[in-house]
Amino acid sequence: MLTIVYCRAKRDPKKEKRWVETSGLKGVEVLFSGLDSFAVAYNKALKMAKHEVIVFIREDVELPAIGWGEKLLERFNTSGFGILGVVGSIIVPMSGLVWEKEEPLVGRIWYEEFDKNHEQKFSENFTGKIIPVVALDDSLFAVYRARLQERFDEQFISDSFYDLDFFVSNYQKKVKIGVIFDIKVLKLQLNPQNDEWLLNRNAFIKKETSLPLRLKPEIILTNTLVKVESAPKVALFIASKGKPVELASCLESIYEHTLYKNLEIYVVDLGSKEDDLNSIRDFIQIHPNTTLLEMKHEHLPTIYEEIMETAVSADTELFLFCNAEVIFLNDVISRMVKTYQEDPENCGTLGIRMHTRNNMIRHFGLQLISTYTDEGYELGLGYQGFQSAYKYQNKVVKGVLGSSRDVLMISKKLYNELGGFNKEYMHSLEDFELNIKAILAGKTNIIVGTGVCYFLGLDMPKFLPADFERLIAFVNNHVDNITPYVDLLSAA
Repeated sequence: MLTIVYCRAKRDPKKEKRWVETSGLKGVEVLFSGLDSFAVAYNKALKMAKHEVIVFIREDVELPAIGWGEKLLERFNTSGFGILGVVGSIIVPMSGLVWEKEEPLVGRIWYEEFDKNHEQKFSENFTGKIIPVVALDDSLFAVYRARLQERFDEQFISDSFYDLDFFVSNYQKKVKIGVIFDIKVLKLQLNPQNDEWLLNRNAFIKKETSLPLRLKPEIILTNTLVKVESAPKVALFIASKGKPVELASCLESIYEHTLYKNLEIYVVDLGSKEDDLNSIRDFIQIHPNTTLLEMKHEHLPTIYEEIMETAVSADTELFLFCNAEVIFLNDVISRMVKTYQEDPENCGTLGIRMHTRNNMIRHFGLQLISTYTDEGYELGLGYQGFQSAYKYQNKVVKGVLGSSRDVLMISKKLYNELGGFNKEYMHSLEDFELNIKAILAGKTNIIVGTGVCYFLGLDMPKFLPADFERLIAFVNNHVDNITPYVDLLSAA
């Protein structure tokens, strides 16, 4: 069973009863304390509690979903975690301001102050999993007492930073801290920042000299075998210049993970030195499905058209464009083709999930951002989930804006109907337009979130102002159709 602990000016029997009833457990113990010091009150609870699992909860939290206690006990009993909560962070910065940025945050919580039905999602919902973190939000967190290594430091007065210090101290002693997704927490108000908050923050920064702490996020993926019936031919294009090592790593990951047989790979060299070309030839010579094509210029929209007309097999059904600095982590191609075959007539572009070297998200779909300013709306470009830890889904997501050409699949038929990549773009952004053209043609663009790769290049792409102006003009010409795919933000 478990013990519930909370601090409040006056005891609230009605709320205690609601917490106990929704826990789904019998024999739940409730311990109450005043508001003078959370650290002192919680240390007393660690000594007095009848049960090993102790839940520390803020007075203004409601737990509306039945069975939360059963789920919490199950998570502790089937894992080695010592502390669990519903919102956490993989980073504790030197400033101590853990909740200042959303990118490292994990979990979800509901805030009544905004909207009683509003779910604040800091990550996707990974039901049944525990995501390791360094620190948790103190709206609700639970401990398995026997697994703790440190108690609460009573130098932290009132109700701030006592929790962050507790998490950091235990994390440094190898106690496993995690976020679960099985409990709905409704927070009725936001915690204020007062003079005591400032004192506690200063004390925390002075004490924790080992900051910052950072936990590398997990890449959640599956390597389950994917069977594709009547496999259509796929032409894979990898353009590269002067990066033989990166290209070899990309190809090696494709050879290692791809079980898809009906595949032709075209390595498009854009002007590498002869030594680099020789190393590429040596590397691919044992792979009969791989062809090296040497081009005299670097304008990719034109190059792809030339290759499709002169080198690609006539029976090719699907084109796949890939950056040479991509490393496949599973059988990406089979997963993309399988998704395409579910509805080939209505399928637009297909992309996959991309992570950077530190396992953070680079790309879970393209993003158009419209920001309202005093001078009107400004359009920005970006990637969904960029530099977040867990803002991705490990499943197929349909109806997205599209994918970058770093990994982009499209049927040859649709590509030709759309006119391919617009050759008026000189350096970049032709992929944005191609995706939007697919939407305008009534197609559904898809992110195959079960297909996963690393992207080892620059974090954000660079583009020419002229290319951006061309894309803006295209968007403005089709604004009514594109609006549902635009994220609206207020000016800061």
